[in-house]
Amino acid sequence: MVLAPLRSSTGPQSLYGRVFRHGNAGSDAGTIKFMHTVSAVMTSPVVTVTPETTFKDAVRLLRRKRVSGLPVVDRYGQLVGIVTEADLLNKVERRDPETYLMESKRHRTDRAHAAAVDVASAMTREVVSVRPDFPIALAAREMHTRGIKRLPVVDETGKLVGIVSRGDLLTVFLRTDREVRADVKRVLNEAGEAHGGQGLKARVASGVVELSGSFDERSRCEALVRTVTAVEGVIGVRSAMTYEIDDTILQTIP
Repeated sequence: MVLAPLRSSTGPQSLYGRVFRHGNAGSDAGTIKFMHTVSAVMTSPVVTVTPETTFKDAVRLLRRKRVSGLPVVDRYGQLVGIVTEADLLNKVERRDPETYLMESKRHRTDRAHAAAVDVASAMTREVVSVRPDFPIALAAREMHTRGIKRLPVVDETGKLVGIVSRGDLLTVFLRTDREVRADVKRVLNEAGEAHGGQGLKARVASGVVELSGSFDERSRCEALVRTVTAVEGVIGVRSAMTYEIDDTILQTIP
């Protein structure tokens, strides 16, 4: 399943949480419920600029705060864009005008940024943002697939309430084994009650989970491994689970 942003014709894109299912079609054996959201790791309040902020003031702020990007908000605190070091570096580059003769859309954007005298003319207006309750795991996926370093966090009205960076998302791996074990235990309890798992146990050491126990079907075991892998703070999963029937083979027979 591909997570698609909710697009708005009047403002930045906003991404919403989803529940992913793994395993066989028609089975809910591998439902993953994301329990940790960007609100737990985001930076708030946020250092911001306005469209009217001068080019020099934006550069000074980036350097003083030691950040590589600044959300741009209007007078009501609504997110209207983002300005980054990359946007501002176009002015430093001072490219030869002849290089723009066969320019692409990206080159035209770079040229506009190079001519910028304020944030409004240098910022990127098409911004991907997330809500505070957006799952950390999905935020990491979006940043990786889109090649972006930060995600502004907005509330239901589009007002900026925080920002999350790649470094912020990595803090989930600083969760203690006790915290990870508690989440994994909840997953095992749900799997046992809903799908008849027997003797489901987990040991956690340095973020690595060792699973044991059994299901009737192999697909249930595999779905559980995927679900536990998705728990925030889990570095890896070693499975010693057993099953009675290899239903993955049976389902391939026409």
